[in-house]
Amino acid sequence: MSILKTNQIQRVDGQPLLNSTGNIIQTVVMSTDTKASLNVTSFTEASSAYRVQITPTHADNRIHLSYHMMTNTAQASNTLFMLRAVKYTSGSAASITSRSTWSSAGSRYPADFCCRPSNGQDANDQTPIYWECFDDPGSTAQQTYGFTYRRESGGSGSIYFGYSVNNNSIYAFHTNVMIIAREVVR
Repeated sequence: MSILKTNQIQRVDGQPLLNSTGNIIQTVVMSTDTKASLNVTSFTEASSAYRVQITPTHADNRIHLSYHMMTNTAQASNTLFMLRAVKYTSGSAASITSRSTWSSAGSRYPADFCCRPSNGQDANDQTPIYWECFDDPGSTAQQTYGFTYRRESGGSGSIYFGYSVNNNSIYAFHTNVMIIAREVVR
């Protein structure tokens, strides 16, 4: 493996390419066919396979995160659920920079994605989940990101990440879970 280091890369006309605010320095894609399900009422990681690692090249850069997954929410129609991005760099799940820190939140949960099944429990229902967020790690040490999930305690049912409960129907599905991490110049 070779490493090339430079202070600046320029176009022919002398304009810098990689050090302008908003430029993407690197992209890391985690895509896994690992299947997991949860039926929990406190924020819990579905699988450690649902993690992406990125090593920032500069401490001032921002990490943009995109989460993509198809799920089967085999839950009662009134069951709310939420997901949130977390950082595992220190060993346990920690908050990321873009998470709301609203001081008047009361008993509201800080979350990155919230939803509920539109028509209740169905072993084939497809609930696409997508959200974006960011973190400012302030370090060039490797960063590890994943997500946690919870459903409301007053509801019922499970969520299936990357597959449907039913596997013998023309509507059943399976797909990868994907997290994309991009280092961006701030």
